[in-house]
Amino acid sequence: MTTNIKRRDFLRLSAIAALEAGLFSLGVPRSAPATPVQKEGLAYLTAVEQIKYYKQGALSPVDVLKAQIERIQKYNGPLNTSGQELKDPMRFNGKVNAVAYEHFGQAMKAAGESEQRYRAGTARTLEGVTVAVKDENEVRGWRVSMGSLILKDSPLIKENAAIIDMLLSEGAVLHIQTTVPEFYIHTQTWSRLWGVTRNPWNLHYAVGGSSGGSGAALAAGFTTLATGSDMGGSIRIPASLCGLYGFKAPFGRVPTSETTFETLGPLARTFEDMALMQNAVAGPHPKVHAALRPKLDYPLKYESLKGVKIALDYFEDWLPEGIDASVRDSLRNAAEVLRRQGAVVEEVRLGWTNAQIFPVYMNGLLSTGIGAMLLAAEPQQELMTSYARQALKSARNGGPEAMAAADELAAGLHRHLQQEVFGKGCRALLMPTLATPYFPADNDPTKDALTINGKPVKGPGYILTYIWNLLSRYPVVDVPVGVAPNNIPMGMQVVGNTFDDLAAFRVAAGYARTGLRLYHGDLFPDYRDKA
Repeated sequence: MTTNIKRRDFLRLSAIAALEAGLFSLGVPRSAPATPVQKEGLAYLTAVEQIKYYKQGALSPVDVLKAQIERIQKYNGPLNTSGQELKDPMRFNGKVNAVAYEHFGQAMKAAGESEQRYRAGTARTLEGVTVAVKDENEVRGWRVSMGSLILKDSPLIKENAAIIDMLLSEGAVLHIQTTVPEFYIHTQTWSRLWGVTRNPWNLHYAVGGSSGGSGAALAAGFTTLATGSDMGGSIRIPASLCGLYGFKAPFGRVPTSETTFETLGPLARTFEDMALMQNAVAGPHPKVHAALRPKLDYPLKYESLKGVKIALDYFEDWLPEGIDASVRDSLRNAAEVLRRQGAVVEEVRLGWTNAQIFPVYMNGLLSTGIGAMLLAAEPQQELMTSYARQALKSARNGGPEAMAAADELAAGLHRHLQQEVFGKGCRALLMPTLATPYFPADNDPTKDALTINGKPVKGPGYILTYIWNLLSRYPVVDVPVGVAPNNIPMGMQVVGNTFDDLAAFRVAAGYARTGLRLYHGDLFPDYRDKA
């Protein structure tokens, strides 16, 4: 027994040395991983790779956790450990700033226990894999602040959320909580409590929101997987801007709140990692009424796309200003990747517009618990961010009539989509995630206008994600398909028919096979800071 452990340790240390050097060379033991890995080493290993190496005894979860902690210490910048309002939140930190709270001691203990499970042959699906937790998902003994000064001293959580139960039951290691905009109400991530979260691909630019800290943590190599939530694009926007795969599951697929606009889901650097995590968090749970049964299983591999009919809409009618040329080019190139695999990609033009949909969606959203939460915070609105105060004013427009209007619009959009896309034999719809990749990290929607094709655009019209929260039974995979001239990635939404998750996964997997592959070779964030 002692000899075997020593041999395992030798193999593990040999593999670490090779990984940190960026390649495997002659002399590495046969039992160590035998394929090249990314130049960034341990911190960027995929979950699938890690699990394989852990089973071989070539690596330990402790090794990967240590490597990711080192990157956090190098690139994240200081945390606001005081928990008090920052004197100048827009200038605080200046680095990635994706971590709200760290739980390294707890995580190191869990990683050591996972190492023992691999030795004993009792490892679970996500054993030893690090998962960053959005500052929304309740973990017993942790605090959820929602990025708000009002909740900076909120009581410690007494019970895990369902998604946390599911992750822990599969062996995940939870080591950090990630930053969010206040009350999850902005499409970018900054607050008076945590400051500005910046994009590792280019620190001048934003990571998106509201799961922005999760997206940034993945891009920076701080974690292997991350949780996200999505009420208007909060998984897909960070996925697009950070070059990740993200999944907005149809309502009920992942146990979450009773609000039909919302879902929880995975963020990951690769398609297979996303599918692996989705398998862990999908299915019914005794704590949540709105959870579909039976559990749907998501394969990591999918059959050919030969002969599969797919619709493509550039959504150029969405805004009067159109969409950025780099976004259109990335979608066109993605369609060609799928065509080369035998898919039949046909252009459609639904003609939907932001002006038509957004006011109805927003008033419907603010008729749910998110609106009630904002109204409850009204007595302390002097502590709120500018964008949260603006949302508070809008929350007064919510109510039964607003929800009825949202339901009516959703029914009409659903019928139109069925007639023009899925009723014509298409298995998926391809469309942009965002109209532009040019979001300054400190963007304030109450006063700052973005520019698209040389024209200023105020408000959130640049996002094309919230449609699928209104139409909440449609699954959407966000897929990285390009890198803009400002070095910020761009994503494509792959929309499946209602509850047909596996059709969307099949198309996303097809693209992942031969399309753009970030976090590989030389395609890593370089932490530049250029407008």
